[in-house]
Amino acid sequence: MYNIIIRVDALLFCQNLKVVNRNDVTKNFILAKMIYPSRKHAAKVFERLLKIDHKIRPVIYLESNRTCCRDDTDRELSFHQEANFMYLTGAKDLRGGSVVINLLPEFDHQTEEKVKPENIFTTLFIPNLDPDEVMWCGLPPKPEDLLKLLPNLNEVKYQDQLSSHLNQLIKPHSILVLPNSKSDVKGFELNPSANLLKALHQSRTIKTEEEIQIMKLANQISSQAHETVMKSSSKEKFKSETDAELIFVNECKRLGSNHQAYLPIFGHGINAGTLHYVNNDEKISESFDGLLLMDAGCEMMGYASDITRTIPLSSNGKFNNQCKEIYEIVLEMQEKAIEIIAPGVDWNEIQILMHKIAAKGLLKLGILQNLTIDECYEGGHVIPFFPHGIGHFLGLDTHDVDGLPNGKSTLNPAFKYLRLQRTLEVGNVVTVEPGIYFNKFLLEPFKESKFINHELLKKYMNVGGIRIEDNVVVREKGCENLTTAVKSVEDIERLCGGRS
Repeated sequence: MYNIIIRVDALLFCQNLKVVNRNDVTKNFILAKMIYPSRKHAAKVFERLLKIDHKIRPVIYLESNRTCCRDDTDRELSFHQEANFMYLTGAKDLRGGSVVINLLPEFDHQTEEKVKPENIFTTLFIPNLDPDEVMWCGLPPKPEDLLKLLPNLNEVKYQDQLSSHLNQLIKPHSILVLPNSKSDVKGFELNPSANLLKALHQSRTIKTEEEIQIMKLANQISSQAHETVMKSSSKEKFKSETDAELIFVNECKRLGSNHQAYLPIFGHGINAGTLHYVNNDEKISESFDGLLLMDAGCEMMGYASDITRTIPLSSNGKFNNQCKEIYEIVLEMQEKAIEIIAPGVDWNEIQILMHKIAAKGLLKLGILQNLTIDECYEGGHVIPFFPHGIGHFLGLDTHDVDGLPNGKSTLNPAFKYLRLQRTLEVGNVVTVEPGIYFNKFLLEPFKESKFINHELLKKYMNVGGIRIEDNVVVREKGCENLTTAVKSVEDIERLCGGRS
């Protein structure tokens, strides 16, 4: 497959995307002309590598993903670029290619500490022309065309020039590949490097302003798609979960994003209590008067958005009493978390605070009983209602890299599903996604608990689950919320009730 052009359709977005003011339109046009900062990314990675070991002159060699097929067929699966390759090249759609990145000869790796983008030399290698592939897929871009599309690259060559290129590099050097790489370049020693993976992951946690602008656009598209589903729910009753999913995906495509960042979750009623419910195919009865949980986000230039909204599906577009009571607890959790996100904040402390706010709300309703807020947290009594972490890193992967520096959760063992345990830094992009769930399976081990009012709990089981999720970037002072979809009870009821 030769489809290696990055598709930047931000100009199309400007025609369709509802924007608040002219400045937002300008930002989208700027994004359309934006140069993907792959050389800046590479400089960050090399600087981290040299801090680990400045004695060896590193050369980075990575290979792109290839087209994969279904088992025992030649039918291609949907392609997604390897995230580290994308990060260092911007070549989102290149299949079967590779990249060599080295420091320029004048850079002294043993004495200089700061690596600048102008110290980097990047050579992209693309597959040699294959007449059979041309017949099926058309002519690929020429190297000179790719250099215009990806100006942060220094050279684009064909794959059969790789060996001669490596021979020309300054020696001695060490050609680094990812630890589990199966790469094999005849005549050259490739060194699987845990340090390379570490440097890549650490670099990717701190987003450049260009990356943030891409993610902001993905959030704008997804936010508008969420609101379109809300408005559509007021016009006609959804007959199935599929109806809502189709509206969301279609709106993302209409606005220019052709890919979802992950499998969308559209669960109503008790299905909303399953965290990663992706069947999205159950019928919705005409008499249903409950909630629809929508966890869905599009992808833009390889970067994910990850947004959740929970909305009422009722004849008047309003939350019923039980749903509204739980929703307001979750909204308080989320708003408080966003309020305190800032550089230097320990994510574990936010997780603990979320459990305490949930405990306060559940105690006030009487679902939990005979406990103080601190006792609820210390005894893990909120866990069956809120079993997951408050959020995770977001970027080229939906659950982005390096959220758990030691590879596993180190907080209270009861919080074993955390995907993030870090002190926040400027440039981190995180999801903030508290939830409260009424899942029979999760509650079964607690059916004899004296701290749960089981009779009252029965009245809330049909709530299913409520989650509210935004994408937030850590700034010098506080944070910036990239997600614009409405989330207050009043605003959601306004859209779902046809009063937009």
